[in-house]
Formats: sequence, structure tokens, C-alpha cells
Amino acid sequence: MPYNYNVMKFVELLERDKQNLLTELAASKAAEKAVRVLENELDKLLLMYNEQCSNERERDAAAYMTQAIRFSLPLIDSAGETKVWEAGSADSAKSKSRLNPLVFLFIIGALVLCGLGLFPFIAPFFSDGIDSIKNFDVALLRPIGFIVGGVASAVVGGVLARRPGQKQPKRTQHVEIQIDSAKIYRSFRNSLLSVDQSLEEIQSMERWAERETAGTIDGHEVSDSELDIFSDLLAASYSNDPDYAMEKIEAIKYYLHRQQIEVVDYSPETANFFDMMPGQRAGTIRPAMVANGNLLRKGVASSGSR
Repeated sequence: MPYNYNVMKFVELLERDKQNLLTELAASKAAEKAVRVLENELDKLLLMYNEQCSNERERDAAAYMTQAIRFSLPLIDSAGETKVWEAGSADSAKSKSRLNPLVFLFIIGALVLCGLGLFPFIAPFFSDGIDSIKNFDVALLRPIGFIVGGVASAVVGGVLARRPGQKQPKRTQHVEIQIDSAKIYRSFRNSLLSVDQSLEEIQSMERWAERETAGTIDGHEVSDSELDIFSDLLAASYSNDPDYAMEKIEAIKYYLHRQQIEVVDYSPETANFFDMMPGQRAGTIRPAMVANGNLLRKGVASSGSR
């Protein structure tokens, strides 16, 4: 079949469908969905290419290369703008400065206990100091115990004051990577450019092979004698002269004889070289061709049995 020189390239087919593809990619919004859009586009492009390409070798090569692109589509660069959201209380930072309410109770308790413990020692400075001392000298250890309890209460209050009064709520982040339709299209187009370059090399080899096989029959060059026979047959068909046509047919038989190929007519002795057909009279319809006793092409003869 003659070579088709007007095959559109994959990139040219893609450019014709560019706006539709960009619209579908933008609507996909996720990388996984974008991959499916590109797979459908690849199938569509391959179908359009095969419809216009008549060379089987090119069609097979296009199928293999587009399949390789299909496998690499999940790796295509599709990342666009990245958005980050945080979930949590806006007042969480302030919660660190809030004190535990128990701190105030321990501090007040410490002041009261220390006051009770120190009161017997400062009572003499007041007018009724002697009476107060008599009331507190029941046990000397009692005021010391108040002082120790007050100090302990102050220590506990200090420890609690160092701890945050409220646990900071946990903040979570949500990250969304939006796809870039234009970036995906450029990467996809570059992949198809490599396919077109490989197909161009195959097309060049096919064109060269066609030039090499021009003027040959079944892969071998036509000899001068073969060209003469074909030329004479064509001349006989144009001449409308039966005698001239018969003369050229005899020339064909002589040429075949020189090639050790004999033209055999039907006879009872050569019947095994023929397929028999019914007819009004017996005879050769198409002669058989035999070389060194071996049948090359079976003839057709009529048995005259109709």
C-alpha cells in the first residue's frame, strides 16, 4: 500500500483538542482524577492517529509508545498551589498564663498559718501581749507547727503556679495541593513530542524501503527480458490484432522454455496436472506449468461432459 505522507502528528492532534482537555483537567481538581482524564485523552489520540495511518509498523509502534506513556502518567508533575488550614481554639495561646485556682487557696492558707505561728512572738508588742502569750503557751510546738504548715502550703502553691492551669488544645493542619492544569498539559505534550520523534524515524525508514523496492516484483529486480514480455503483452492488448496477440503468446512460451518451465496442454497422459471442469467440448482452458517433471502451477481443462 502506498505510503501516506499526510499523517498528522500526535502533538498536532493534541493541539486541536487543547481547550477541551484543559477544561476537563481543571474540573478534575485531584491528581488521581487528572490521570484518568489523560488516559482517556491518550486513547482518543491513538484512535485518531490509527484512522489516518495505513502503515502497520507505525501503528504498532504508536501503540507501544502510548502504552509506555500511560504507565508513567501517575508520575507526571501536577502540583500547583498549596493551601494549609489549621483547626483549633484561637485562645489556646492565652491558656498557658491562667493559674490553677488551688494556687490562691494554698497561698491564703500559707499566710493564715504563718500569721498564727508568728502571733505569739509578736504579741508582747501589743498592750494585751501578756494575756495572749498565756493563751498560746499551752504547747510551744503549736506556733512552730503553724509556721511549718504555712511554709509547706506556700511551697505547694508555688509548684502549682509553675504548671499551666489549662492544657493547650491540640491544633491540626489540613494541607491541600491543587493541580496545575497548564503544567500537566505541558508535561503531557512533551511526552507526545518524544512519540512523534520516534515515529518520524520509523516513517523515514519506511519511505526509504519504498524507494528501494520501486521497480521490483516480489522483492527482486525486473529483468530486461521480463520487461520486454510485459511490454509486448500490453502492446498486443492495445493492438486488437488476434494474430499479433498469438505471436506474443508464443514468445511467452519460448521465454518460459528458456527458464526450463514448460507449458503443458491437457491430454489423457497429463490429466494429473489439471483440474477438470464440465464443458461442451474437451480441451485446455488454462495450461499447466511444469519444471523438470514437477508441477509448478496446475492447469484447468474441460472434460466435455456437459
